[in-house]
Amino acid sequence: MQFRTSMPSPKSAPTTFRFQPEVRSALSVIAERQGRSMANMLEWLIKKHCEAEKLGWPPDKRPAAPSRRRE
Repeated sequence: MQFRTSMPSPKSAPTTFRFQPEVRSALSVIAERQGRSMANMLEWLIKKHCEAEKLGWPPDKRPAAPSRRRE
């Protein structure tokens, strides 16, 4: 018989964000076109960004290089 020594990590963690209405609408449209939920679309976009920036997944927790802020 095996016993777990710690609690398993949750598969997801509830999070709340505030977006400008236009950003939320855009996320909704993009997610619908991709056949995803808005939460799944946001997760996918974050993972793709991490890949593009070569941060790995999950991203390293080391201090980040100076930001190249894009808008």
